[in-house]
Amino acid sequence: MSAPAGVGVDRVGELTAVAAARWGDRECARFGEITLTFSGLHQWAGAIAADLVSRGVGRGDRVMMLLVNRIEVLAVSAAAWRIGAVAVPVVAIYRTHELKTIVRDCRPAAVVTAVRLAERCLADELDSCLAAAGIEPMARYLVDDDGPRGEWEPLPGRETPVPGLTLPDPSAPEQECLRLYTSGSTSAPKGVRLHSRSVIFGAEQFRHRLGIGEADTGLALAPVAHIAGLLAALLVPLTCGARAVLLPRWEVAAAVRVIHDERVTWSLGAAVFLKDMVEEYERRRVEGLHVLNFFVSGGANTAPELIERAQALGMWAARTYGMTEAAGVVTLAPRDAPLKRRARWDGQLADNAEARVVDEAGRPVPPGAEGVITIRGTQLALGYTDPELNRAQFNAERWFDTGDIGFVTADGWVRITGRAKDIINRGGEKFSSVDIEHVLHRHPGVAAAAVIPVPDERLGEAVCAFVVPRPRTPPPTPEQLASFMLTQDLAKAKIPTEWRIVDALPRTASGKIQKHLLRAAAVGKPS
Repeated sequence: MSAPAGVGVDRVGELTAVAAARWGDRECARFGEITLTFSGLHQWAGAIAADLVSRGVGRGDRVMMLLVNRIEVLAVSAAAWRIGAVAVPVVAIYRTHELKTIVRDCRPAAVVTAVRLAERCLADELDSCLAAAGIEPMARYLVDDDGPRGEWEPLPGRETPVPGLTLPDPSAPEQECLRLYTSGSTSAPKGVRLHSRSVIFGAEQFRHRLGIGEADTGLALAPVAHIAGLLAALLVPLTCGARAVLLPRWEVAAAVRVIHDERVTWSLGAAVFLKDMVEEYERRRVEGLHVLNFFVSGGANTAPELIERAQALGMWAARTYGMTEAAGVVTLAPRDAPLKRRARWDGQLADNAEARVVDEAGRPVPPGAEGVITIRGTQLALGYTDPELNRAQFNAERWFDTGDIGFVTADGWVRITGRAKDIINRGGEKFSSVDIEHVLHRHPGVAAAAVIPVPDERLGEAVCAFVVPRPRTPPPTPEQLASFMLTQDLAKAKIPTEWRIVDALPRTASGKIQKHLLRAAAVGKPS
């Protein structure tokens, strides 16, 4: 099977112009009743880009978006790319606890948000974080019409004419164009700096491996501020002419109905999405629903049986291995991969990607031997915003230490068997255990705390906290601890759902907590 033709550009800021010339008035994206053509996206992005430039925003400046899934994220990202600025979409689950760190690191020249999200006032939260960091953006935009609000102004709309303003050229292929914040082994969200070649390469892998093209419709079910959501909603459509349907939030019954009504053919995301869909399809098998054709499922948390159940429903599904640092795609199974491979391995290395498995001393091991997986290739990020992280995870030859343990066969098939990093992957959201521990330690009744991931049937991993109460005080209850964490503006998804109140934590002679013993205790296995 030959892949559909690509766009043939290597600067992400050129994508909307090329896509508009090729696919014009064909639908590019849909969000509820709102539709956007390829030409419409290009025109809207141009209007926003011109407004940004008129306010002084230019090359290399960061344009930060704090939004849930909305079609405006696509237009603002494309606008930033058009003028050589850096698009910085931020997941809206982050609250001021995380946003203060992101704002200080990002130092945005422009910010885009909504006034409200449920009980939260996002504009006020951003104002507070910007003031704390001493940052005065050149532009503050609101996507909802809630009347005047201080320094915030409405984002230029879809019908805004493009003024006759000369725009700067898009950034060069190897310059930063996209920054995504992801929690890892450190306590603060990490800023990952991606360039045009990396994000275009990542998007085109779905055309090369699965044959996604103009006849396809993708479902963006992950947050568009994630690399998975951004791929499905914007980057894959712009590189192959497919259309995208954005979900405002994940509700499996609504998603299955959208898949049926819009004849959606493909999607990608965490294993929890696939599990929910398979169970919904199995429950509603007699209704004659259109079943998703292809689903690419995030990695080792995807049980082989789930891939097999999807196959029985008529859905091609495959495990994959991806990360923000590699534009979402380290591996991807080809369309003709047999079921056994797709179910029990985490994909085949992407085009131009290299993997080297090393032992604890950093020495390469033979193909098929287990060790720490290091990678390099076109899709690899420029690095982090933190130089210390760059020194820790990139060597002089640009090999990136993934922190994941596994095997790589001679023909490039990868299987992940464990993780060296101390992070929790809850339904595709990656959180730092250390960050959660820091918040727990603020509680006046907590003497010590340790947080670990534990298996969860639906989400892959759940958050489990071991807590040592302070002596001579009533031990706090799990309910009290959870309520306290809510007051600390921590993302709700980080709050533990499993609790262990213990007398002491196991430690080494040097005082380091032995988390492997906690993991064994949490799942009831002998240490």
